Amino acid sequence: MPPCIAQAADTVAGLPAYRSLPNLSGTLSSVGDDAMGPLLDAWLAAFERRQPGIHRGPHWRHAGSATAFGALMFGDADIAPLAREPLPTELQPYAHQFAGDMMKSPLFVRVASLDGQAAYLAVNRRPGAPLPPKVKAFVAFALSDEGQGIVAAQKRFAPLTAAQAARERAKLDGFLPPLDAHLAVYRPVAGLHGAIDSVGSDGMKSLMDTWIDGFTRVQPAVRKGNRWEHLGTLNGFHALLAGDTGMAPMGRELWPDERAVYAQIRHAAPLEIRVARGGFDTPQRTTAQAIFVHRDNPLNGITLAQLASILRQNPGITRWGQLGLTGEWADRPITIYIPQHVAPNAMSMQVMVLAGGAWNSAVHEGSIDDTARAIAGNPGALGFGGLEEGGPGLRTLAVARRDGEPFYALDAENAASGKYPLTRYMYIRLNRPLTPPVNAFLRYILSRDGQEPVRYSAYFPLNAAEAREELAKLR
Repeated sequence: MPPCIAQAADTVAGLPAYRSLPNLSGTLSSVGDDAMGPLLDAWLAAFERRQPGIHRGPHWRHAGSATAFGALMFGDADIAPLAREPLPTELQPYAHQFAGDMMKSPLFVRVASLDGQAAYLAVNRRPGAPLPPKVKAFVAFALSDEGQGIVAAQKRFAPLTAAQAARERAKLDGFLPPLDAHLAVYRPVAGLHGAIDSVGSDGMKSLMDTWIDGFTRVQPAVRKGNRWEHLGTLNGFHALLAGDTGMAPMGRELWPDERAVYAQIRHAAPLEIRVARGGFDTPQRTTAQAIFVHRDNPLNGITLAQLASILRQNPGITRWGQLGLTGEWADRPITIYIPQHVAPNAMSMQVMVLAGGAWNSAVHEGSIDDTARAIAGNPGALGFGGLEEGGPGLRTLAVARRDGEPFYALDAENAASGKYPLTRYMYIRLNRPLTPPVNAFLRYILSRDGQEPVRYSAYFPLNAAEAREELAKLR
């Protein structure tokens, strides 16, 4: 037995013990720094004993640090060890390859020191999203007393201090949305074959790649078509309109003008399938809409009907007293600050709250920063946008769908469940008729198998009722 494995039972004082997880299974792949290869081998051997459902994956090679980023970029590795700081030239192509797809951001977790320098495990993670269970468990094991004991047994390596390990463990946190147990399992279609084209959202690129990879494993006679391009939602709309793709993933609502143009050109409405729920705090992506007020505003909640009455062309609510505030607030006018009318958040609110109707002519348009500063400087102000568009001096209101119904704050749990009324959806829009491979692919996405990876994307999976509603459109 190699010395590094013989020492696996040693521990480092002050670090937490690793707690084995039930039902953890699958393979782990690691590609990267040759200097860390023996350490990864020792960790995996010990981890497999603690988690017998985990096995070495098809890619387990440590030929040099230059291989780490390519392996992460193109999905060959779950984990990429790196015994040095990343170079700008290594991060630049990673950022370019996934410029708009924030599911593909490298997270660096320090796990040891090598000759006095930090040594990392790099993993793919979208900000705010949880890591896949097997990846999180392996990194947590590396940071445990046993994992750091293995580090201490390696020549040239030194374990982390308890404080250092605690800081790195905090990076592993993230809200894991539940998966509805009533989602159907996908049933493969006998004799299915053909190609699937897709052009559309950059923010859905990784999801689309994950879905097609999973689908072609269970339907091996289906393949990606000649067009599999995810550079932006507008690209998808125009490709659909031109007939250059039958399927367009789109990370937002379809604007009224787009619906009108599609109907004019295609003489029909596109088939629209919800495939995931948008996130709750996913910067510059499909995010739930927050309602902002000045921090001193005493109002706690607002209904969708009240919000529409404030924002619509002929407003019915113009003063805070009409929302129940009293005293000095009763006669104070509501001043509305919004993003530019053509900005995605403004267009989304126009669709969701105003049903495509015209805006109140008194709204003040501005940039994200200008709008946030204006609300923070005006006690009578109201605005909206993604949480990342807020700032000092602002707070958010809870929102209710209707009078007499509960008010829900904008947080991860309420957004994931859909209880918060201003959550949004990710879509795939299609030209009819659907080919059999495309029809089956959509059924796969709407199954338990397809919704499971959504949990790790910073978006949220559909519930079973929503999935059934979308499946009914495919009959």
